[in-house]
Amino acid sequence: MNSQEVVPVPLRVGETMTDEIQKMYDEITRRAYELFQQRCGDCTLDLEDWLTAEREVLDKPHVRIEETSCRIIVTVYVGNLSAMQVQLLVTPDAMLVHGPSSTRRKKVFRVVQFPRRIDVTKAEAQYGDGCLILTA
Repeated sequence: MNSQEVVPVPLRVGETMTDEIQKMYDEITRRAYELFQQRCGDCTLDLEDWLTAEREVLDKPHVRIEETSCRIIVTVYVGNLSAMQVQLLVTPDAMLVHGPSSTRRKKVFRVVQFPRRIDVTKAEAQYGDGCLILTA
């Protein structure tokens, strides 16, 4: 992370990320239904409609998790997102990274389960060179 300035990323702390996941699920469901309607309601491809809609709506970035006895480091490769576009929600068990993708229709959306519970009050996030790094 040398070619670009490393900047802190604000994070929201919560107990659950159910609302955000439900909103994304609803968006994928709407797109899958549009695909279903385009095929004149043929039910035989409903799973294929869902998978196609998911690919059209979501951009799931690559994640690397490093764990030591005293901390967890999660690196999310968010690509062209700027630090101002990255939204981060952290719970004791997981984190959710989301924001607009470089493509107009897609959204970066990735839930990462931690290998163990974390103290969210000690979690810190920073962004640089297309990577979001959470240390907890």
